[in-house]
Amino acid sequence: MKVRPFFGACCLAFAALGTISCHREEKRVSPAPAPKPPLEPWTWHALGGLLVVEGEVDQPTELILKGKQVYERRHVDLGPVRWEMYRPPPGSTAELRTGAGELLATWDFDHPQAAVPPVVPPKPEKKERKKPEQVKPEPKKIEPKKPAPKTPEPKKIEPAKPAPKPSEPKKPAPKPPEPKKAESKKPEPKKPAPKPLPPPKPVVKPPEPKKTEPRKIEPPKLEPKKTAPPKPEPKKPQPPKPEPKQPQPPKPLPLPPPVLNAAGVWPGAGEGLNVQRGPRSGRQVCLTFDGGSNAEVALDVLEILKARNIQTTFFLTGTFIRKFPEIVRRIAADGHEIGNHTQNHPHFAPTGLRDPKWTRERIQGELLAADQAFFNLLGRPMDPLWRAPYGEHTSEIRKWAEELGYRHVGWSEGADTLDWATRKERKLYRTGDAILDRLHNRMERQDGEGLIVLMHLGSERPVEDRPARVLGPFIDRALAAGWTFVRVGDYVQSSGKPAWDRARRTAQLR
Repeated sequence: MKVRPFFGACCLAFAALGTISCHREEKRVSPAPAPKPPLEPWTWHALGGLLVVEGEVDQPTELILKGKQVYERRHVDLGPVRWEMYRPPPGSTAELRTGAGELLATWDFDHPQAAVPPVVPPKPEKKERKKPEQVKPEPKKIEPKKPAPKTPEPKKIEPAKPAPKPSEPKKPAPKPPEPKKAESKKPEPKKPAPKPLPPPKPVVKPPEPKKTEPRKIEPPKLEPKKTAPPKPEPKKPQPPKPEPKQPQPPKPLPLPPPVLNAAGVWPGAGEGLNVQRGPRSGRQVCLTFDGGSNAEVALDVLEILKARNIQTTFFLTGTFIRKFPEIVRRIAADGHEIGNHTQNHPHFAPTGLRDPKWTRERIQGELLAADQAFFNLLGRPMDPLWRAPYGEHTSEIRKWAEELGYRHVGWSEGADTLDWATRKERKLYRTGDAILDRLHNRMERQDGEGLIVLMHLGSERPVEDRPARVLGPFIDRALAAGWTFVRVGDYVQSSGKPAWDRARRTAQLR
């Protein structure tokens, strides 16, 4: 009977040893955190009139590209980033930072890029190494340091300094004998009193006043000369100069305050309309062309359209109008619609929300500046249409544009040809033939009628790879299949929207 309790005690002992060993093994198994892979460095390259910035972030981040002539802001999500913006002018430099101020890269856009890749030190590893802090030898070190300040010895030095030195300043006593010497000198000058000096003064020199007589000759000669200049003084009636100021009053003529109501300047204003396609009937399609800063294929496109008697819609920036005035005249002479593409092609809403720096006044100023360049060239405003750069717009921005008489025009789903992309943009690039084959297939789908197609007048592709090279055969095949090519204005009218007269914007242009 005594054997059984001994056997039970042994079992309990073995079980306790097993649990202890398990706990030890669990502690050993904890793996070290794997190091994070390095992020892709930030780079840039030019793409036609665009600047493409690429890199990678490990968390949602706000990016800011800032320089003397550049300021762009964008919020990006986790992962690789591709950021397109309008190419800055020559001589521009900028820094790429996060919203928290961390420097990611610095670039000079006139020279090969010199990027500063982000340095991510393994900070979490340092925290793990701080475990030896559990040892508490530090308070022991503090105790021996306390006797160090117990050194009152410097007090002995203080009484030693003021000992004999204060007695020495009593020596300035010999200074009083010096003024006595000065007193002895003062009586000496009193003896040579120069009383005989006044007798020489009575020496009369009457001939000297005679010299004043020739002075009378000088004033009469000078007086007539002084009288001569006052005669030209009547030239002061030059106040007719204020007359040229009279043409200044016509300056307040432009810019009457825009009205948002439907009963105001423009019927239908305040709707925030976004035209993305036309009616899905009649096998109609609209080819639209954007002109930003380049025009390599502009003349080819105009020749192709004129040969087939097709009129369509162009959206031009103020930069394009000033750079290629003859091409703009040709577009207008061929009867095409010319809409507004802003002055400098900026980012209004890079994150889907309006950038706060782009206020109502600044956005309307961008549109009016481009229209002013067009008005100065052709003597009339642009058509009542506009397209936001990069397709970045909001309902609020569209309403502000409608106050000036512009309806927004986007493009249809699957109808962005990406004809500006070159082989450098491998994810976006397609050959010229592939671009138009894809567009033909999109038109032949069930929802292909009423498309608005996006194309461009500029492309850095080689000549043999430009879509314009095969645009003529593409149009011929579509015409043979019963398609008709129309303008965006035709779509707007067929939708029943009120017509806007572009001439009513003349008062806002100078």
